[in-house]
Amino acid sequence: MNKEVIIPLEFHLRHLADRIKKSGRSQLQAYQLSDTQFIAVQWIHEEPLTVGQLASKMGIAVSTASEMVDQLIKKECVRREKDATDKRKVNLYPEQKSIEIINKVISKRQEFLNELMADIPVDKQMMTAEVIKQLFDKMEASS
Repeated sequence: MNKEVIIPLEFHLRHLADRIKKSGRSQLQAYQLSDTQFIAVQWIHEEPLTVGQLASKMGIAVSTASEMVDQLIKKECVRREKDATDKRKVNLYPEQKSIEIINKVISKRQEFLNELMADIPVDKQMMTAEVIKQLFDKMEASS
């Protein structure tokens, strides 16, 4: 391991990811969503989940997830729906409002990243994007 590269790279990637995430999350205040509720909405947006599956993905108790889902239903962000093949199973689905929130958060993140990269030459921007994609692809292939 090349510590001269890896240590500062990890530090910078971690802090950059945190700032990008925070820039997007500034949009949540307008919808009165907490960070935890937004994470739940993102999981539900990726695929239909039961409350138990959501709790497992978030590392929280099922009772906590159930309470949070009730709040998200009141905020018209998610809905419960019986599974088409197993009537005992109840899945969670995103409502249009949550999809709009996710899109606004992502848009804000992209704006922030665009501002950061504005004075970096285009060839370096493209090279950075390519290297990060290679890292991402390797990570996905190994999981």
